[in-house]
Amino acid sequence: MDLTTEVEKSHILTFFTQCINRLKGSDKMLPQVHLMKELCLRGFAVHHSGILPILKEVVELLFQKGYVKILFATETFAMGVNMPARTVVFDSIQKHDGMELRTLNAAEYIQMAGRAGRRGLDTTGTVIVLCKQPKLVEPGQLQLIMMGKAAPLVSQFRVTYSMLLNLLRVEHLRVEDMLQRSFVESASLREGPKRKSNLEKVHSALFKLNY
Repeated sequence: MDLTTEVEKSHILTFFTQCINRLKGSDKMLPQVHLMKELCLRGFAVHHSGILPILKEVVELLFQKGYVKILFATETFAMGVNMPARTVVFDSIQKHDGMELRTLNAAEYIQMAGRAGRRGLDTTGTVIVLCKQPKLVEPGQLQLIMMGKAAPLVSQFRVTYSMLLNLLRVEHLRVEDMLQRSFVESASLREGPKRKSNLEKVHSALFKLNY
């Protein structure tokens, strides 16, 4: 199967060659590189943690340019900021998380399904879930995944003494400025009005008690 035109093939080959030339001589001859080149020229590509970082970057850029028509990818690709597609197909709604085989949660589904629909190009996006298991997925289970809410983001940012010392060594950078740009500080600022309102209620209650 071939999904690209001769003009697209020329652009893909030029771009792919320019990127791969950054590798050392022996690395350019790796079977993985040759296979990916042949796939990309036909409009296909693969993206997962097992391929070379430079190949992942090439695939991402070709996908953004519209030269890769069909991409087989793991969920890590869905973390890309600007990686929309016309259609997203789930091979399964189960995954192995390193410990057990489990069903995707709502956040994981939303992250991947949210890629469907290209802004300015598609009026709608299509999401397809393949039912290949011996037992069909229960409708209620699918509804929980599709209609569930994404888990709230919780910042893991922690200020340590070594971090503060390293920041003090950098000129033209104040610790306060760096903290203001962090996600945890952003969340704290959003909670500011609510905390102020609660504080005013407490003050009012204490005033009534003559405190």
